[in-house]
Amino acid sequence: MGTLPAETTNARDSAGDALAKDQANEQLDDLSPKNKTGKGKKNLKGNILGLIRKINPKTKPNSDSSPQALTFEEYLKLRRISEAGQQLISLEEKLYWYADGSENQEEALKEEEELKLAYETFSQDLWTTIAAGVTLSGEELRRLASAVRSIEQEEERDKKCLEEKERNGRIPQWRPRECRKELDTVLQKAVEQRMEDILEVMGAENLSSIKQDIFKMGKRVKEDLLSVVMNVKSCYPEGYDICNVYAKLYHIAFSSQLKKITEFGLGQEDCTYVLGWVHNYYQNDILKHRDLEKEIDGKSLGSLLPEDVIKQLESQYVSSRESEIKQWLSKAVGNEVTKWMEGEIPEQMDGFYHSEIAIDVIQCIVGAVKEAKEVLDEEFGNMMHVVMWALQELLERYKKTLEDFIKDKEKHKNCAAVIKANMFNCKQFRDYIEKTNDPFEAEDKEKCLSVLSGLEDTGYRYLADLMHLPLKPYYKVLITQEWLTSSKPVMDNILHLAEKHIHEFRKLKPCCFQELLKRLHFEVIAEYSKRIMKKKIKLKSEQQQTAMAEKICDDNRKIQELFTRYESKEDWLHHVLPKVAEVIKLQDLSMIVLETATLVRDYPDISEKHLSALLHIKANLPSKDVKSIKKVLQMKKEDLNSCHSAKSFFALVPVR
Repeated sequence: MGTLPAETTNARDSAGDALAKDQANEQLDDLSPKNKTGKGKKNLKGNILGLIRKINPKTKPNSDSSPQALTFEEYLKLRRISEAGQQLISLEEKLYWYADGSENQEEALKEEEELKLAYETFSQDLWTTIAAGVTLSGEELRRLASAVRSIEQEEERDKKCLEEKERNGRIPQWRPRECRKELDTVLQKAVEQRMEDILEVMGAENLSSIKQDIFKMGKRVKEDLLSVVMNVKSCYPEGYDICNVYAKLYHIAFSSQLKKITEFGLGQEDCTYVLGWVHNYYQNDILKHRDLEKEIDGKSLGSLLPEDVIKQLESQYVSSRESEIKQWLSKAVGNEVTKWMEGEIPEQMDGFYHSEIAIDVIQCIVGAVKEAKEVLDEEFGNMMHVVMWALQELLERYKKTLEDFIKDKEKHKNCAAVIKANMFNCKQFRDYIEKTNDPFEAEDKEKCLSVLSGLEDTGYRYLADLMHLPLKPYYKVLITQEWLTSSKPVMDNILHLAEKHIHEFRKLKPCCFQELLKRLHFEVIAEYSKRIMKKKIKLKSEQQQTAMAEKICDDNRKIQELFTRYESKEDWLHHVLPKVAEVIKLQDLSMIVLETATLVRDYPDISEKHLSALLHIKANLPSKDVKSIKKVLQMKKEDLNSCHSAKSFFALVPVR
């Protein structure tokens, strides 16, 4: 956009430069040393003044085929700065050469002064054009390209004058002009001026005054650097590295303004905005812009603010955000708790009890982490600790609140519904902590998960108790003489009542229902095993022991059918009671030892007390055989071919 067609433009401009030089040389032919007397000397003042005010070259006889001659003023008016500059350089060369042999030094000095005035007019046009570079486009870029060529011409003239000085010790008083150095100064001032004189821009209306100033400067930097890359770059030789020159100047100007802003102290929102520009917007939206990244060496620019300033701002951010995050999280839980205490039943979504606590808290955390990534560098790790500490603190208060709520369940008719709703919150928290890609420390995550496990146990234990308490009277009949000899369907009654409560738990989210079902399944088997270990029954005959083993297996089949119907995933529980029953059924000592070894292998947490209670049922087993069987517990795990599928079970089955 707005770049110059290289071949046609360069050809035309070179021709213009050559023509301007020829025009000046032709008009100065009469000023050579051979005409130092006579007419040439007499007309010296008039000729030179005329050339300065309005260079009017003579044309060749065949003028119809020659380019039309233009004056110095006309070249400037047409913004053909390089051609105007070339005329002045040519005039300077002739004048300097002529003045060296002139008898009228006063006149020569006057002519030099006239030339300096012409250079001032020329320089004003030159540097005004250079300064306005980023605002030019389209045809205006021809003027900028012409101005840059003038700088090259002036640099070349400086070089020749310095070489001449080496030879004869003389040099024009206005040389070297050092336009290349002046270019740096002009560009610096132009950039500083553009960064100071910024009018209102779209998109900043609702920002604070500080944010508006920063936004306007950032927008100016981006737009001007894009102009440099799209337009200005084509007007400068490659060796000028003009894109990086401008980038550095804008970086310095932006940095200077930002530093001034931070010196007066910033509120939290303005502090966050400044850090956002330092670490994110400036780097990603400007320096890494697809059109700028390939032209600008962003890494060489460094940071927008000194390290000590950034550190102070980051510390201020972390301290303030820590307090805010805790308030946000507390509010997220507090709003829900208020509803519970007022007896409100949680709303249902798709037929399941629902709570917004986890959603609100996780959104808060995700937002805090996202913002921290954008505005922090050195303090980012510390901020991640702060976030997880705040979450851990929240989970601990959350757990305490639910525990207190459950303790006063008699006062809260909505207790069961509230706990059901909150179990899915636990699942969402666990999923986020375990699966998040956010860079939290493993230790911090483990602490949160530990608190969460306690919270889950509190809720699921309460729900499981809702089923188990009504079953207690029926459990007491299990593994007794009455149970063994009676035809009463004890297990059928237990499971019928259990299924009724299981159905009520269907308003839990499916994942939570499965978690509760797993716990219920475990507790039924554990309670049954506990009854076996109660030593309430002692059987002397093989027939009685076989009958008991069969009864246990029959009950186990009914338990398995119930939990399979509700899709329990704890298949391993189906094998606990049959293995216990097999020990009761067997009579041969070696087979009992072998089956006991299998039991120990599969459930290595079985203790001597458990085994003693189990063998107590076999009243016909000699004490020496009991001792032999117990020796299995002393065997090493590798001797029992212990496998990775071993489960912990008996540790949760109390025995006296």
